Amino acid sequence: MFRSYFTVAAIALAATSTVGVGAAVVEKSLRGRVDTVASAIKHQHRVLQEEEEFTFLIADIQYEDGFTATSRKLQGNSGNKNPNRPERTMNVQDAEGMIYEIEAGSGDTAGTSSGSTVTLPDNAFMTPGTNKINLNGGGLKKKTKKEKKKRDLREDDSSTEMRRHLTAIGTKTVVAVRVIANGGAYNWKDEAGLSDDVFGTNGDAYNLKTGFEGCSHNQLIINPGGGDKGINDGVVTITVSTAATSGNDVNMRNDITAAINAQFGVTNPTQIADHWMYCLPPGVMNGIAYAFINSWMSVYSNEWCNYPSSQMHELGHNFGFDHSNEGTQDYGDQSGMMGSSYSEDEGPLMCFNAAKSWQTGWFNEKRVNMNIGGSEATDNCLETDITGQADYVAVDTTQTILVKMNRPASSTDLYLMYNKKTGVNSGTVEGGNTVMIVEAGGEGTSYSESNLKAKLGAGASQTFTNYLGDGRDLVITVQSITNGKASVKIEFGGLCTTNPPTPAPTPAPV
Repeated sequence: MFRSYFTVAAIALAATSTVGVGAAVVEKSLRGRVDTVASAIKHQHRVLQEEEEFTFLIADIQYEDGFTATSRKLQGNSGNKNPNRPERTMNVQDAEGMIYEIEAGSGDTAGTSSGSTVTLPDNAFMTPGTNKINLNGGGLKKKTKKEKKKRDLREDDSSTEMRRHLTAIGTKTVVAVRVIANGGAYNWKDEAGLSDDVFGTNGDAYNLKTGFEGCSHNQLIINPGGGDKGINDGVVTITVSTAATSGNDVNMRNDITAAINAQFGVTNPTQIADHWMYCLPPGVMNGIAYAFINSWMSVYSNEWCNYPSSQMHELGHNFGFDHSNEGTQDYGDQSGMMGSSYSEDEGPLMCFNAAKSWQTGWFNEKRVNMNIGGSEATDNCLETDITGQADYVAVDTTQTILVKMNRPASSTDLYLMYNKKTGVNSGTVEGGNTVMIVEAGGEGTSYSESNLKAKLGAGASQTFTNYLGDGRDLVITVQSITNGKASVKIEFGGLCTTNPPTPAPTPAPV
């Protein structure tokens, strides 16, 4: 059965300050100002400090909106603008991994980039009994490098180190957490069973580890983390006193983080492993799973911690991948893991669409960047064979797997791949054995939704009219699909037309 889930996609990077934690619920004025609205929060009893630095986070929220007997798809909130179901929330994260939502409409967050280091306005306060911050009409203040003092240089280094850890290349360590709460517990598998479903430690064939390692052709290795802290096979059970009630996942999530820090003597879980999967009791979340973009945490409702498609989708968010859409349908591009997810233990075997694959960096030596309108030989006319990702061979220098059709004056471009349905991609749900074209922003290097534009079989073509806004068209034609490859022709402005050969000069009469 295929189901989808509620996802929070949030841009996050490591915060750069350490915050003290109180032992009881007390009332304190923020920043020591007696004229500011006084408040304390239930969780961690946080008190904001003068000039404390946070990391600004954007949360992009999706919901379950409909299903059939065999499927349930994430529709987002685009068709039903319910104010109680926001599509996006603004948040800040502290150095200990605690995340606090900024109350909508309470102040100015405009122009603040996700992942930026910020301080709060002087009159900001915590809303009592919540994990929410009210900006009280003020605006976030972005910290720039010029504002940082010499003593802060180490913090800049740690931010750079965090960005390095969050790329989708190299060896990453992961810990999955079985959560026992007040009135409920994750109950799908014991520690050994969860480890098998995430890492294949007892022979499970398809999971987070084998999925990413297969799709990346071992350029991304997923290993169990925490062994030096006594965590066996990448799984630990954590008990918190948080009530296992509906909608209490935000409080529970921060309580889990605090418990990890206390139990293992660290100030942030990332000191133990690169990524953490929080497996919550059933019924606590309003949906199925969520993760923070460019961060270390993903959160799941019970059994969804065990399904490889939700695991890869959420860790994909951690690596900076946004959702894959089709037309007006959120998650509609089901050719890869950033579309919908599925309640299947051993599938579907598939990887990522062309834009996400470009972003991974796994195929850097096997991709072509056409700078449309440029002067290079392949900028406006390209005829080549496209190899499917599953057939990647590192030593074959003749392979082309990805093509980007770059708009020089825009960050939104087209990306092309041959979605060959074989091997690690044999379970692709949509567009198998066709040439697929998607559009995405971010220049293919950063967080951006993609939108499926075309699925082309042999002999089919797609025209993108007025591609650069100068009246010239971009035409993509699949000339054939044979011998496991797709032969494509990409032509801008008719520039593939070749001139006829110059005839030999006519001999002069004798």
